[in-house]
Amino acid sequence: MLLSLSIKNFGLFKSANVDFSNNFCAITGESGTGKSMFLNALNLFLIGNVPQNLKTSEGSVSAYFTVNEFIKDMLQEYAPFDGDELILAVNFTPKKTLFRVNDTIVPRNVVQEVSKYLLEIHSQDSNIALRDENYQNSLIFKILRDKFPEYFSEYDKGYQEYLNLKRKLENLPTNKTEIFRNIDILNYQIQEIEEANLQPREDDELSARFKTLNNMEEIRERLVESLNILKDRDEQSIDQEIGYIIYNLSKLKDFGFGEEYSLASSIQEQIDELYTLLENRLSELDTDPEELERVSERLNKIIELKRKYGPSLEDVLENLNKFKIQKSELEEIKNDFHELEPRLSKLKEELLELSDKIIEKVTPFLNDLKSHIENNLKDLNMENSKIDWKIEKLKEPKKESAHRITFLLKTNPKSKFMPLAEIASGGELSRIILAVEVVLGKNHAIDTMVFDEIDSGVGPRMADVVGNKLNELSKDKQIIVITHMPQVANFATEHFKIVKSLNEETTSTIVKLSENERLEEIKEMYGNIVY
Repeated sequence: MLLSLSIKNFGLFKSANVDFSNNFCAITGESGTGKSMFLNALNLFLIGNVPQNLKTSEGSVSAYFTVNEFIKDMLQEYAPFDGDELILAVNFTPKKTLFRVNDTIVPRNVVQEVSKYLLEIHSQDSNIALRDENYQNSLIFKILRDKFPEYFSEYDKGYQEYLNLKRKLENLPTNKTEIFRNIDILNYQIQEIEEANLQPREDDELSARFKTLNNMEEIRERLVESLNILKDRDEQSIDQEIGYIIYNLSKLKDFGFGEEYSLASSIQEQIDELYTLLENRLSELDTDPEELERVSERLNKIIELKRKYGPSLEDVLENLNKFKIQKSELEEIKNDFHELEPRLSKLKEELLELSDKIIEKVTPFLNDLKSHIENNLKDLNMENSKIDWKIEKLKEPKKESAHRITFLLKTNPKSKFMPLAEIASGGELSRIILAVEVVLGKNHAIDTMVFDEIDSGVGPRMADVVGNKLNELSKDKQIIVITHMPQVANFATEHFKIVKSLNEETTSTIVKLSENERLEEIKEMYGNIVY
């Protein structure tokens, strides 16, 4: 329930405070005094935006509500609080706007979302909205969900899973053929590299071996010649000459030539070792005559792989790992296609069936609503009008349901039921929305309903009926009505008047009328004719 509203520097309102203490409050005032701005102030919380032309200086609009546990749970993440009272505020300057919940700054959408469950505003725009079948569908399902939350719990859980699966599937690449083709290409590339059984630095080793094999004759000749020289070194007195050097240096060791003596002594050993090494290398040259061909083929294979996946052998091996990762990712996507599509299809069918069952369960309630709405239409001088529901099964589940429910209307017994937008006039829509709210308003969770000139387009006698209907609705809800009809204001248990002052600047304020002031205001609204 809305307990109070405070407005500062918003349009014509420089400072206005109003406390609401009763369930049926009427707000009146002459044209141009600021009734629409008062409505705009309330509407700030729902639309989450302050029109630029109305925030010419620093200002604020704050509303004080009593709330239930559901609202407290909604705000648990952003602005938790104890008790059952809540203040929503919009603070603004010409350059910025801040939204608050109990003095805690919150995102705009938080205030918007909470306000949807605290406040409902019906204006001439609502009449326009009632022509919109999407609005009708939302309104009806809002009532059904408030009335029968247990009917929708399983559907909501399934729909969330359906939505998650659908988003995951939508995020997959759209061209399945391209995915499968890329997997085939990767399979070929991986197989080609793996079959080569490459080893790190193998290309360097093979290149060296190929060079050796390709120059085998020259190597053999030079090795034989070198071995022959070493073999015949006694004849050439190499050993004898080295022996003389060693002897002479041994005599000089004590004179600081120890290092030179050691080096000379090792020469003989090194010559012997060199001979053995060259002899072993020569024996190794006795290789398979087909080795050169095998090495050449292997080297050509590696060169080809390096050309395709290199440029280096390390690049080829690194790309092999990348190809495996890419293949794994694409295989996962491929599996997702195979897994998600049937899961999504099955879940879709389950949701459609659940929605069928929900509609079956709520049909008696919808029929009762229809009868009550028709009774109210009869009271509102539309006794020949009949309401029906157009219930369509959707091909795709939606958040509210897998069905769509809209109003059908006929205004005389011989006509056919037609969509509301195609048959109802503006005046009829005003009465229809009142008839609907008198019935539906009792069945949904919002405590405060604001009606802006819902009596527009009706005559004095009908205005009396409208006032009576609003009074009936106020037994279950808090009703705030902005009206120009005294018959409606006469039913209110609390009366406020918006007054415009012309001093240095034009300003408006809202005042609560005493009983005598109220009677005087209603008398003026009647044009000094006692009704």
